[in-house]
Amino acid sequence: MKKTMPISINRKLWYDGPNYTADSVIINPASQKILLIKRANGEWALPGGFIDPGEDSLAAAIRETKEETGVTISDDPILIYKGLVNDPRNSQTSWIETSAYLFIVNELSEVSGQDDAIDAAWLPLNNLPKLYASHDEIVTRAIDYLSCQSLVKIAEFSENYRNISGGHMQYDKIIATKNDHSVFIKQTSTRYDDIKRNRLRQYLRKEAFTMSYLRCHGYSGIPSRSILRDDDTFIMETMTSNEGWLWRAKNETLDAYVKSAKEKFDELENIPLPPDTFDIESSRDSFIKEGWASLDEQKIAKLRELSLGFLDRLTPHSQNIAKKLLADLPALLNAGSRHSDIKKLVFCHHDIRQSNMAWYPKRGTKLIDWSWSGPGESGSDITSLLIDLHKSGHNISNYYKEINLDHCLTLMGFWLNHATWPYHGDDTLRFQQFLSALSAYEIYTTI
Repeated sequence: MKKTMPISINRKLWYDGPNYTADSVIINPASQKILLIKRANGEWALPGGFIDPGEDSLAAAIRETKEETGVTISDDPILIYKGLVNDPRNSQTSWIETSAYLFIVNELSEVSGQDDAIDAAWLPLNNLPKLYASHDEIVTRAIDYLSCQSLVKIAEFSENYRNISGGHMQYDKIIATKNDHSVFIKQTSTRYDDIKRNRLRQYLRKEAFTMSYLRCHGYSGIPSRSILRDDDTFIMETMTSNEGWLWRAKNETLDAYVKSAKEKFDELENIPLPPDTFDIESSRDSFIKEGWASLDEQKIAKLRELSLGFLDRLTPHSQNIAKKLLADLPALLNAGSRHSDIKKLVFCHHDIRQSNMAWYPKRGTKLIDWSWSGPGESGSDITSLLIDLHKSGHNISNYYKEINLDHCLTLMGFWLNHATWPYHGDDTLRFQQFLSALSAYEIYTTI
């Protein structure tokens, strides 16, 4: 959940500090519908409200549901969220914390808006309106819980745990296996302080929410099951090479590989952008701010210095490209600094590379690592993929028409600037950033 507390001038809460509420997520799996209420301001929300003095949270959830919808719920609930809610009534001195319970019901009871609810209805899970405050995220957790219990059992009672490496984000990544079934686990590491872990938690929450959001919109380019078990643990079904999934492109099937990926990118661009409920800057904005906009004379001088150490690790061809890039930096900086507004922003993954794509010829492409996703330019994702394929030595000349040159230039600046950042340990990541920039530059100047 979002941890900021927006200030509201016109509305105040009862108490300084936390104000406790309870919410009910009531789902009928057979119909794939959820019970919601409409507030007086027209917003749809979960049934719920403030906890009375001396009342426990579960009793409050049941009572508020009865008062607002006329429905009596008594099935054993599952506590799916407890904590801060991004409520518009929050201020710097008072805020709402809720306990949200999942109730699984077998029938669609007759409902009506009562008390402070002007309406109540069973609405389809795959076509929900924007919900009040943080209720979107709470519903997302409930949906994931229902679909992912078998994944959780494997993660908790596995016979074998195997650590895996890779990726720029500093998570602990594990493959857990039980009875020939595996799950992928991504966790924040206890190696880091609270500030670092909280930042990693934000990205985990965004990734989990995004995948659930896409699943509700029928998007076919994601694993069918994933769940945020707690703020530190994300669990997802695996797509292993033993099952036929490929995590790297092959020359002999390159056309089919690119075509399948492009279909998923196009499908994604036609999905409505999700609500911006996270304290994470838009990736497109980061590409700009942390790219050409940050490359001053001092950093350019550092790039020239670093490149000397990189040259002996490059092929003769790449050495020539690197020299041309460094000579061309003033013109590139001038071009890259002129960013115009995009009239129409579309849904983009924004971290597309082969290692974030699983391809199965008979099942298509599945994309993972959605924490950078958000609004961007059309063609951004296919551009990122083609740059990565070129970097790996694949001939992408047949796909030049798919390249968004503006995004290619933007990424080039982003990678060049990041190549100047300090890294702990060896400079492998810095070198990879530089290689990506070289690949983007060669494509940009060739087209």
